[in-house]
Amino acid sequence: MAGSPKFGRIDPLCWVVVVPMVVVSVVLIVFVGLRDVGIGLAVLAVLLLVFDSWANRPKPELDEDRDERRPPPRAKPQAPRQRPAQQQPRQARTPQQQQQRRQPQQRPRR
Repeated sequence: MAGSPKFGRIDPLCWVVVVPMVVVSVVLIVFVGLRDVGIGLAVLAVLLLVFDSWANRPKPELDEDRDERRPPPRAKPQAPRQRPAQQQPRQARTPQQQQQRRQPQQRPRR
């Protein structure tokens, strides 16, 4: 555990939120004069980056843990599946029914 990194890569979509926050904080500090609000917003943006990096840290891979997490292999079914009792087997079609099905239906002409 001592060698595992505490932080990982920052998610690219996190920058979509952080960059506008920093721009607004600079505008608040320089142009509007709200220095405290601008600094607070910039600190919030940095904390968001730190949290995202912490959330994306790589997890340590231990060999004995990996075997415990792996689900046991599924056993193959012994007997073939039986049909449910309510299902009836398909009845064989007579040759006349087969010919009727093969013939395209003709539409009446107007």
